Amino acid sequence: MNSTIVEYLNEQREAFDAVPLNDVDSLVLSTISYFSFEKGAIGRTVPTELMPLPIAICGISHADLFGDIWLSHMGGDEFLSALLASPRYADLKVGYYANDVSNHFEKQFAAITFFFPDGSAYVAYRGTDNSLAGWKEDFNLTFMEEVPSQVSARTYLEDIADTEPTNLYVGGHSKGGNLAEYAALTCREQTFGKVERIFSHDGPGFAFTPTLRINSPAYKAKLSKTVPESSVFGMLMESRADYRVVRASGVLFAQHASTHWAVEDGDFVTLDEISPNAAILSATMNSWAKSYDRDQRELFIDAVYDIFSAAEVDTWREFGENRSVNALAVAEAVAKLPAEMRTTLIGMLRDIAPILGNEAAKLALTRLPGSE
Repeated sequence: MNSTIVEYLNEQREAFDAVPLNDVDSLVLSTISYFSFEKGAIGRTVPTELMPLPIAICGISHADLFGDIWLSHMGGDEFLSALLASPRYADLKVGYYANDVSNHFEKQFAAITFFFPDGSAYVAYRGTDNSLAGWKEDFNLTFMEEVPSQVSARTYLEDIADTEPTNLYVGGHSKGGNLAEYAALTCREQTFGKVERIFSHDGPGFAFTPTLRINSPAYKAKLSKTVPESSVFGMLMESRADYRVVRASGVLFAQHASTHWAVEDGDFVTLDEISPNAAILSATMNSWAKSYDRDQRELFIDAVYDIFSAAEVDTWREFGENRSVNALAVAEAVAKLPAEMRTTLIGMLRDIAPILGNEAAKLALTRLPGSE
């Protein structure tokens, strides 16, 4: 069995001035960005006040630190214990924490900056959390040229570059990887010049070309994109081939969790290509997106969001707490969809369910009106 970022934290004891930042460190820092720092000392200070990473975490219960995101049930406790015991990360300082979630604006944005002893800094963008607003914003990427979090990501990076005259690293996991790329692609040339490397860990691509910088040799030389072998999210809207495939444990969506990625000798364990099922699933999703124009995609995605909004909850955890009642509300909302839109939704589920091998998805398919 391969090691993970947890074993990496336990085994890599040398400081960053002895062993420079690498792709695995980037995934570690991207994972830390999911922490709810406002529950601790950072929540009682101004954003520009820097503090040692252990102090920023100290005193926050695991429940508060993880909330109801994937870390709470996918190795978060082990990851946190290894992080706090790591001499490599003990000297890092953190600051400029931002967290902005809005159902009204369909926005979920969070970022934090890590400072190394040599004065360089890593800007980490949080991926999608458990909020419905966060998931809606992800889907908005398929028809909007710029979503609110991308605007915030660019502004955040430029502010850090203006305030801190340092060499910058930029990265994130999941949507955080997309935000890292977008910020680096659309920021001022002066800011881009300070960016040493850009990391996207299973972050989706782009439905629209943000800027011509994406095709420049300078940008390509700085970008490091990694995806797990059963990547789904990282292959969405991705037309480029310059990414590394990482061995991971779990099935399909479970491999998205950074704590499941395989590490050996300070680097990821890589493969030649993504798995056949992941290739089929991503092709199915990307084919769907391309088969409709922008307005049609917007109407469909808004309709799906309205369906789940019928349950009147803000997070998926709240949805699950009263699953039977909320599922009924969703079914009633589906029944009210125009026939063509309902047929499209059912067709997508029918295509995806066999690949997932998910009994819950198959059961949901049989419950939808008109799916007979």
